[in-house]
Amino acid sequence: MTRLPLFALILAGSAAAMPAAAQQSVDAEKINQVIVYGNDKCEQSSPDEIVVCNRLPETERYRVPPMLRGNPLDVRNEAWANKVVALERVGRFGTDSCSPTGLGGFTGCTQALVAGAKAERKAADKTDWQAMIADERAKRIAGIDAAADEVEAAVVAEERALAERQKAAEELERQASGQAPAPAAPHESDAADLPVPPKN
Repeated sequence: MTRLPLFALILAGSAAAMPAAAQQSVDAEKINQVIVYGNDKCEQSSPDEIVVCNRLPETERYRVPPMLRGNPLDVRNEAWANKVVALERVGRFGTDSCSPTGLGGFTGCTQALVAGAKAERKAADKTDWQAMIADERAKRIAGIDAAADEVEAAVVAEERALAERQKAAEELERQASGQAPAPAAPHESDAADLPVPPKN
């Protein structure tokens, strides 16, 4: 009997726990992030794909991306915050310091690499794709709601017209057969007051 690893069992359980509709919606929704320049047309979103466009000026079309312009190793291009951090690290040694000095100085190198990668990623791209995707998703939901309201109004109008046509057809049948029209239900204002019981 073969045993599955623990993480395989956890993944299988979490996939089974998700409802089928949620799995389909996650698989079906595609997001296309496009950079357009100047007055270029942004593609419209389709029912199975969300298209989000980041518009840049026409002057940026054939230019080298900003992060690759100039000499990145030039001291003049270094931010003051990075210089301050470098000064703070002077004299740090020991555990979690990522220095060759002291016992356990190597233990902080992974944290330093991760922090540096996060800072680079944050400084590299100023486009907030998540917010743009959320806005496009909200527009799509608003459009779906508006379309549903229009369909519901059309259905109600059609039902009302059908009821009026049926009523008119019944009236024509009665007139053709010579029957008297059906008595209308008495209105509440035509009803007489109930008698008051005598007091003993």
